[in-house]
Amino acid sequence: MKPHLSIIFPAFGILCLAVVTIPGSIRAQAPAGPLPAVQPQAATPSAANSQNQQRAETRTSILGQWKLNRDESDDPRKKMEDARTSRGSGSGGGSGVRIGGFPVGGHGGYGGNRGGASDEDRLRAQATIAPAISMTLAQKDPKNPEVDLTDDQNRKLALFTDGRKLEKPDSKDDSYQEIAARWDGSRLVTDEKGPREGKMSRTFELSYDGAQLYETIRLTMGRSNTPLGIRYVYDPVSAPAAQPNQ
Repeated sequence: MKPHLSIIFPAFGILCLAVVTIPGSIRAQAPAGPLPAVQPQAATPSAANSQNQQRAETRTSILGQWKLNRDESDDPRKKMEDARTSRGSGSGGGSGVRIGGFPVGGHGGYGGNRGGASDEDRLRAQATIAPAISMTLAQKDPKNPEVDLTDDQNRKLALFTDGRKLEKPDSKDDSYQEIAARWDGSRLVTDEKGPREGKMSRTFELSYDGAQLYETIRLTMGRSNTPLGIRYVYDPVSAPAAQPNQ
């Protein structure tokens, strides 16, 4: 029995000594204090440039100055040709004239003489659906029933939302016209007569992000009253900064 105890006791003593000394050596190897913080990396030039870029101007109202974005707008001539094709009239053809940067014209429907349309009817139709290169929507105050639209040709459309009796337009002067309109939430919708006594409406509304203005024209064309929809897209124009007094 004694030989076994002489072996067990020294082994137990060695184990106890290891338990005491090993944690101390581990603590001696660890650096004092908290671990050093990770150094932040400098922003890359591309990230810094993207943060410094100015965001596109946004609006909370349709009021203000706007300029036509041709690239994102509908081509009125193509829209008319598509409408004629859908009612079985075939392609319009012809080069027509350019209004608002778009070729508007050709033969048939609102674009030409087919169906008995006179030159006066055709010109009136072209002027009606052609977009303004730039325009300004203005209202004296939020409760005023009149919203004025002035385009780059200095023509003015007075849009009245109170249901008043409107003055008849002067057939020889298209610089001023009164039009019935109504507010549909933040959208402004007109109710007017289109070319050749057809029905027509315009809707002015902001894009979902407020960065653009949409003008959507809806009317009927031809004896079959084929519906036609054209959307023009406008970008905001910043108001000029006030000049200091000299």
